[in-house]
Amino acid sequence: MTTSVRTRPVTTRVVTRRVVNTPAKRVIASLALLGVLLLAWQFVPGWTNTPVYVVPPLSDVLKALFDPNAFPRYLENTASTMSIVLTGLGIGVVAGLVLAIVLAQFPTVYAVVFPYIVSIESIPKVAVAPLFIIWFGFGMPSKVVVVVLLAFFPMLVNALHGFRGVDRDQVDLFRVNGAKPLQIQTRLMLPAALPQIFSGLELAVANSMIGAIVAEFVGAQKGLGVLILQAQGRMETAAVFALLIILSVLGIVLNLVVRILRRVVIRWEMTAR
Repeated sequence: MTTSVRTRPVTTRVVTRRVVNTPAKRVIASLALLGVLLLAWQFVPGWTNTPVYVVPPLSDVLKALFDPNAFPRYLENTASTMSIVLTGLGIGVVAGLVLAIVLAQFPTVYAVVFPYIVSIESIPKVAVAPLFIIWFGFGMPSKVVVVVLLAFFPMLVNALHGFRGVDRDQVDLFRVNGAKPLQIQTRLMLPAALPQIFSGLELAVANSMIGAIVAEFVGAQKGLGVLILQAQGRMETAAVFALLIILSVLGIVLNLVVRILRRVVIRWEMTAR
C-alpha cells in the first residue's frame, strides 16, 4: 500500500525596502551636509592650531563679508565683474549658436572650417589674456574678449553636435512635405538640439566667470579679481574667502537661471524623466 504525499510548493516572498527619494529629502540632506561643513570650517582650524592667515575660521570670513565699510566696495566691483561676464557671455553664446547653425547647414563649410576651430579651441584662452591687454588695453574690452572666447567654444561645439545629431530621415521627410530651409531649422533642428544647446550654455556660464576673474588678475583697474589680489597682498585671507563666497553665489545664481530657463523651454525633457 502506497501513500502519496502531496506537497505544496514553497513560495518565498522577497520584501524590498523602497527608498523614498523625494526632492524635500534631497534638500534636507544637502543642507545637513552644508551645516557639517560650516561647523568644521569654524572649529577645525582652531583645533589644529592652523594660522588664521592660512585658513581663517568661518566667523572671521563672515565678519569680512558683512563688513559695512567694505560693502560699497564689494558692490561696485561685483557690478563691474558681472557687466564683463554678462556682456562676454551674451556675445559668445550668440556667436557660437549662429556659427553652429551655419556649419550644420553647409557641410562643405563645416569640413573646411572645423579643423581650424579645433586648433583654436586647443589654445588655453587664459594664456592669451596678456596679449589682449596689449591689444585692447586695461579697460573693459580686453576682459570681454577673454569671456567671449571662453563662452563661444562650449556653445559652438555643443550646439553643433545637437544640430548634426538630428535624424536625416526626419529632415528628408520635412523636405518632401515642402518645408523651407528656415522651417526645417526652426521646427525640427532647433527643438531637437535644445538639450545640447542648454548644456553648452551651462558650460559657457561657468567659463565666463573663470574668464572674467582671470582677465582681471592679468590686468584691471576694478573688479572682484582685483579685490582678491589686493586682499592677498595685504595677507587678508578672510577677505579673500569672502570674495570667493561672493563669486560662488554669483555662479550659482547664473547656473540656476539657466536651469530654470531649460525647464521652461524644454518641457518635454522633464516629462520624459
